[in-house]
Amino acid sequence: IFSTRFQLYCYCFTYKFSQMCIGPKCSGCLFFIGAWGAIFLGILGGLFYNQSVGLFEDLPAMSFNDIATLSWEERKEKIVDAYLQNAYNSWIAAAANLVMAIFALSRICCLARG
Repeated sequence: IFSTRFQLYCYCFTYKFSQMCIGPKCSGCLFFIGAWGAIFLGILGGLFYNQSVGLFEDLPAMSFNDIATLSWEERKEKIVDAYLQNAYNSWIAAAANLVMAIFALSRICCLARG
């Protein structure tokens, strides 16, 4: 019946996914939220990666003991590391939103087929 394993996998995935209980409105809403979240968090990650001054307050707080014992170069290095960590976290969250949008879009396609 199926010429390749990929076709079998697509059929099984589509069949199992079509049995889910969310409808077209919920799928559309999830797709919109997922796509918007992926775009927003991708841009936010880029701003953190470029070390935007406006996002300085959103960095994780360092304790006074950490700051008092460090030289300026070490403080600067910690701040740059915090910016990069926030950028990576934003991109991971953007990828999670993108996965949610893809699943919602595949659900919309399943509903459109009937």
